[in-house]
Amino acid sequence: MKKLTALLLALCLVLSLTLAMAEADAGLKDARSYIQLMYKKKPAATPKDYTVVGSVPGETETYEVEWTTDSDTITVTREEDGMVKIDVDEDNPKEVAYQLTATIKDASGNTVSISFDRVVPAAINLDIMTEEEIVALAYTLEDQAKLPASTALHGKVVAIPTPYSEEYKNVTVNIQVGELADQLIQCYRLSGEGAAEIKEGDEVCVFGLIKNYKGTIEFDAGCKLIPVESCDSARVAGYVYTLEDGAALTRESTITGVITAIPSAYSDEYKNITVNIDVPGLEGYTVQCYRLTGEGAETLAEGDTITVTGVIKNYKGTIEFDKGCTFTK
Repeated sequence: MKKLTALLLALCLVLSLTLAMAEADAGLKDARSYIQLMYKKKPAATPKDYTVVGSVPGETETYEVEWTTDSDTITVTREEDGMVKIDVDEDNPKEVAYQLTATIKDASGNTVSISFDRVVPAAINLDIMTEEEIVALAYTLEDQAKLPASTALHGKVVAIPTPYSEEYKNVTVNIQVGELADQLIQCYRLSGEGAAEIKEGDEVCVFGLIKNYKGTIEFDAGCKLIPVESCDSARVAGYVYTLEDGAALTRESTITGVITAIPSAYSDEYKNITVNIDVPGLEGYTVQCYRLTGEGAETLAEGDTITVTGVIKNYKGTIEFDKGCTFTK
């Protein structure tokens, strides 16, 4: 009888442990299903940093989630609010395919995992790409697709498909960038100072949004003729205006512009000044230079042309060189 009782107790214990393990296993599976539901249909392309959950609530406990990747160009950081930041290299010159893995753990140390295929697209940094690289990129666009930001190209006028219109104040020209004779860029309805006098052989700089229109690679309507010497600065200005609020470039930039306003006068105490600059010939792309320093800062005035270097960011909607930027006249 004692043996039978002991056997029954042992059987009950085994059943109890088996049931507990089954419940624990079910909880982990439910947590994994939750993660799968949340992230399976997310876009595979991750061009910017993003966050994922750091835990999953269950019926009897909260399951911790550890995220890892198989790429050394990506870092994973747990934030104070419990979310996990996946930090990708936004300036990566080549596409990076990687696997994002979530390992879900219960209080007893049991785990289950689930993985997702992701890719960091090659960065399109129009502000630092060469003009030839921009043209090559434009020629990969599918029909109706556009580059991600307005940009500027310097080239020679090789044809004028539509002469200047006195009524509409624009002209359509084709330009050749460098030696790229087989990759012309059309400038559709080009306007701006000097547009009426354009002739074949002229060296020009055009600013605008490039797209593929039914096989023609062109600056879209509204493109603008600007001074050739402003081309490099215009490329930077066009690119930084795509920054989201709170975002900043990871590198220094340089823009030459004309001072159009002085929001904060020169401070004798801090030896700096805040000015707004516009690239000559380019309207609507004002860049603020916050707490600008440099020799002669105390004498700066509206109308002065200066070259500013620093890190550019979007601060609550204002595109600005961050404090610490410097200038030369």
